[in-house]
Amino acid sequence: MLVQLAWRNLWRNKRRTIITLSALALGVTGIVSLQGYRESAFAQMLESITTQLVGHIQIHGRGYQEAPDIGNVVADPVTVEAVVRGVLPGVRPERRVLGAGLVGTEDTAAGALVMGVQAGQGSFTVTKGQSLTHAASAQPAGALLGVDLAAQLGVEVGGEVVLIGQAKDGSVANDRYLVVGLADAGTHELNATAVFLLLEDAQSFFGLGDGVHQLVLRLPTDDEDLSSPLAATRGALDLKALEALSWNEMLPELKNTIEIKRQGQHSIDVIVFLIVGLGVLNIMTMSVFERTREIGVMLALGTRPRRVLALIVTESMLQGVLGLAIGLALAAAILYGFGSVDLGGLASGDVMGIRFPTRVELRMPLSAAISAGVTIIVTMLVGGLLPALRAARLVPVEAMRSR
Repeated sequence: MLVQLAWRNLWRNKRRTIITLSALALGVTGIVSLQGYRESAFAQMLESITTQLVGHIQIHGRGYQEAPDIGNVVADPVTVEAVVRGVLPGVRPERRVLGAGLVGTEDTAAGALVMGVQAGQGSFTVTKGQSLTHAASAQPAGALLGVDLAAQLGVEVGGEVVLIGQAKDGSVANDRYLVVGLADAGTHELNATAVFLLLEDAQSFFGLGDGVHQLVLRLPTDDEDLSSPLAATRGALDLKALEALSWNEMLPELKNTIEIKRQGQHSIDVIVFLIVGLGVLNIMTMSVFERTREIGVMLALGTRPRRVLALIVTESMLQGVLGLAIGLALAAAILYGFGSVDLGGLASGDVMGIRFPTRVELRMPLSAAISAGVTIIVTMLVGGLLPALRAARLVPVEAMRSR
């Protein structure tokens, strides 16, 4: 009965109700659409981070992340992998060797980041030639070069390069390699410096034995909160010799940037709904003022003040629910109607070493809908409560004399 009466009262002044619903719907549409775009972009960036170079969690020799050293390795990666698989079901580990060197041809040379990867793995896309395979003993070992590095050296698939570096024992490491392919390494920085070798070739080059510098763990989850799997990993490791870090611990600047942008969006949300809330307060105050005599009659006939208060608040909440539903429907139509946004040249660079997606696949995250819903409910509750309290405190005789 209360809801039916509140619904009828809303449409006694259709123009005012439509204006209120329009303001609420547009506010929800704008905020949810912006959050949808932002969270979609963040989700794709984080997917790129966790599925490619960084992974969800990395295991190193203790102190390696703070001060990388060619001799600081995970000495028995096979055993560590077995331990990790026991505590993280569905984990996909990848072993890597990392080292610095100088790569060159007869005519030119350039600094290089040498990365040893397992056959069939590696965070790169072969753009020309073939991926790394074990070569016949009579041939040089194979190498993949970043596309920009290959252009700088003027070398093509089938050419040879010489790699010079420092081995674990301090001696000079050098060898020649056959360029079997060119690779897009995922960032412009890596494309200009990366030389990919098979894991065994890199271990031999740097004299590491079976040791690796990184065990990259990829998990079957899209959750940003990795505290539980990280704690499980650390609990299973010998932390005197090893360390385990999540992607946000290895890239704190990126994590902080994402959080700052989210906080900025929340501030915008508050400002928008504060403006909407003031409008609702004004409209509900006017509605109560126009019905002062009617409310006085209701009170004189025995309607309890709390019923009057509940009626006014219900009118406000009904507008909020209807405006929220319309706004979410419009936001979903916009996001899924466009489907994706092509950023083109706007996203051609890297963001803190991570390539920003050039095309953002839009979606409406549940968190945005929940946030908008909670904000609308609070806004309408506050906007309707003050006029409702005024109506409930009216003196029936004085109210009925009002014009």
